[in-house]
Amino acid sequence: MKTFKIILFILFLVLLGFFGLSNQEYFLTSTALHIDFKIASLNYNIVELQNWAYWIICLVTGLLITGFRGLITAFRLKRQVRTRDERIESMRGEINSLQTRLDIFLHDPVIKKHLEEQAHKDREQQQSATEDNQKA
Repeated sequence: MKTFKIILFILFLVLLGFFGLSNQEYFLTSTALHIDFKIASLNYNIVELQNWAYWIICLVTGLLITGFRGLITAFRLKRQVRTRDERIESMRGEINSLQTRLDIFLHDPVIKKHLEEQAHKDREQQQSATEDNQKA
């Protein structure tokens, strides 16, 4: 797979070079960029550069803008992960404290006897209910 990617990249570079050579006249032509905002005081003429330089400037500007937006998104997601991790830890602490309280509650001899009696009554009620269902 790695050699396939290398071959594909080399093929892309060859096609890009072929495109550049076949349009060499266009890319080597120098032009001055004129920006007109339709307001008398906002007319700008930028230094005369070759067209390939404008292409590179636009490409780098686009990469910088998308990289900056990606950084903003990454920082926002990192903050969300941090807050959710803190929330999970606080919930784990609450679960542990509740489990401790439940263990203390279940090991109390008086409560344990009452729970066993309640479970015995519930089983008897279920058995009588299933017997009634079988009769019907």
